Amino acid sequence: MRKSIAAVALVAAASMSLVGLAPTASAADGVAVAKAIVAKYSKNPTTIGDVPVIGKPIPKGKYVIALANNGESGVTLNSFTLQAGKLLGWKMESISMDPTLDAQRQALTLAISKNPDGITVGGMEPSSFGDLYKKAAANGIAIVCQGCLSAAGGGLIDTHISGPKMVDLWGQMIAAFTVANVKGTPNVQAFGLSVYPILQRFDAAYKKNLQRLSPAATYNYNEFDFKTGVPQQVANSYKANAGTNQVVSDLGDLFIGVPQALFTVGATPGQVPLVGGFVAGKDAIQSLKNKTENAWTGNSLPIIGYSMIDSLARYWTNTKQSKADLPTQILTQKNVGTAVIDSEGNYVGVKNFESQFKTIWGVK
Repeated sequence: MRKSIAAVALVAAASMSLVGLAPTASAADGVAVAKAIVAKYSKNPTTIGDVPVIGKPIPKGKYVIALANNGESGVTLNSFTLQAGKLLGWKMESISMDPTLDAQRQALTLAISKNPDGITVGGMEPSSFGDLYKKAAANGIAIVCQGCLSAAGGGLIDTHISGPKMVDLWGQMIAAFTVANVKGTPNVQAFGLSVYPILQRFDAAYKKNLQRLSPAATYNYNEFDFKTGVPQQVANSYKANAGTNQVVSDLGDLFIGVPQALFTVGATPGQVPLVGGFVAGKDAIQSLKNKTENAWTGNSLPIIGYSMIDSLARYWTNTKQSKADLPTQILTQKNVGTAVIDSEGNYVGVKNFESQFKTIWGVK
């Protein structure tokens, strides 16, 4: 009974924040806490969160450029950002770019040169883009960054969307899934893209939670190797590290083809090591349905796109910015069939999110 009460207390704390996880949980309590976290976040969200009504006329005719990487998730994010802006009568444009610092700086420079009213970006921190953000602000251009660790300021009007709090939670969720579902002690090979500080934050949150829930767990980080090719890189790592029972990524788009590569080095369908991590794109969702991958965070790109437009609308109506957390869940083979996914295969999360935003904006 005493252990059960302790486990319940740990669950309550773990659901609140990173520091709530016990740093020295016993194996039994760690698994119990992990299972409770997975259960809590396996449910479908029903609301976009506590986003206040703007209550003022939103100006039409604004010109906004959406910047995103040219991978599947970036293209999807931009499409919904454009859709949301058009609902408000804004002129919208999209710019896609390679996920390198040089390409991102060139894309942002191009966007600024077009002299829009606003720009949306993702994961582009002031430490690398601060000079350009200040240039944009001097030209009267408002910029919203989702997936940024930095506070607003220095040319950024809002950074709360997919910020540190959400990324810490996503790291906690996937770490909990790992501990709850591996057979034996977690032995993790993690793969990441360090050009984005927000992805480094996920990696750190995952590792920290993993080791608090399972102190004996092993964790090995690998930077994505584009020269070798990610699927082959993961297969090579799995083959070279006997006992690996979790393969995790900090960016879902880059794991396309990984299960198939694992099959070539001894894994079999239905017995592939736990594959998953941060941000479920279309391929990850289909892989869950095919039972070749196991768990990903439900990160609604449609809602993120609409949220960035909401931030700009608040700025241009002199309305206080929302600080609402994003709706989210753990997507697994068990619940992916009932999750809210659109006809294109995108994770939506909340069925009527568009009408909820329209109500907030006063749009019919």
